[in-house]
Amino acid sequence: MGCTCGACIAGILSPRMAYRLEKTASAASEMVKDSMDFNGEGPVHDPEVYLFDYVPPELRIEVTRQFCVGFANCMAAAAYLCKQKQLPKPRLLSQMLGIVPGLNKSASRFYLEKNGFPEYALDAVLARVEEEHEVGGDGSFVQDEANAAALETMPVCRNDDQFQLLRQQLFANSDFWPCGPYGFDDEEEAAQGAGAQGGGAASDGWTYYDTSNWKPPAAATK
Repeated sequence: MGCTCGACIAGILSPRMAYRLEKTASAASEMVKDSMDFNGEGPVHDPEVYLFDYVPPELRIEVTRQFCVGFANCMAAAAYLCKQKQLPKPRLLSQMLGIVPGLNKSASRFYLEKNGFPEYALDAVLARVEEEHEVGGDGSFVQDEANAAALETMPVCRNDDQFQLLRQQLFANSDFWPCGPYGFDDEEEAAQGAGAQGGGAASDGWTYYDTSNWKPPAAATK
């Protein structure tokens, strides 16, 4: 397994996958902000914000607008890095939050200070890319003619649909492996656990990865 196009970023992120990540992350960032509905400046319990179920429940109890904006900023930073042909690893994302033009830096700081991690946002974006992929997903990404045309100009690579390997590389140096979406009640958590044990799709339609024996890939530990 490995790159077959000769153009992968860090040997794993193919041009087609980078394009999908960039476009999906950028769109997701805007949708997070558009979905925010805060009446006033006070915190809200578990707000119905786009992809916010990829943030653990303990962080969704009293949520402020700034925290949600910081979550969206992580996605925007991931899109920026992909466009710059860099692998959007979480630690680099944290650094870029204060550099990427147009981002609310105070909201980004607030998100990180309140135990928000770039891993949560990146996990959500990766899930959306996989859901919209033609292989194993609904193929909705290429239903957009502009996306389909752009992908046609890029070389085909074995890494174009290697989501598990990409996750391993992205989270190799993280302190934890994000595995959203996260439910609030015990029944949802039990369903997630059952899905992870099987290494496939759970009854709720989501795919949960079994990471109990995961080790960083050799390339990431050098």
